[in-house]
Amino acid sequence: MKTLKTLAFGVTLAVGGVLAACSGTTTTPSLPAVSLPPVSIDPSAAASAVVAVLDEVDRTIDANQTATGLTVEEQTALKDLVSQVRTAVQTGDLSAAKPTVDALAAKITELDAKLGTDAGTQLKAATEQLKTLVGS
Repeated sequence: MKTLKTLAFGVTLAVGGVLAACSGTTTTPSLPAVSLPPVSIDPSAAASAVVAVLDEVDRTIDANQTATGLTVEEQTALKDLVSQVRTAVQTGDLSAAKPTVDALAAKITELDAKLGTDAGTQLKAATEQLKTLVGS
């Protein structure tokens, strides 16, 4: 009798195993929860990067002030815009710098015909980098 119970139990387990394997239901293993630290950007590092690019923009504006390049008035207008961006960045307000960076980029686009030199290419590249840094 004990052998018959053992045999019946074994058959029941085997049939249950076959049915479970053929049932089509699968269990998805659960993945452990991952906790990531919050990402923070050091505002002073971002401001330092922008200031470094502003220095490059200033330098390339000066390099483009030639007899066939920018006039003194155009140079002054560009440098005024750079100064406004610099003030906003130094006070920690990158969002206030965005419209002025856009105005600077628009003015440089307007003066494109006078910026056909290597210095002009450098000015345009520095301005694009500035736009990227402030999210313009």
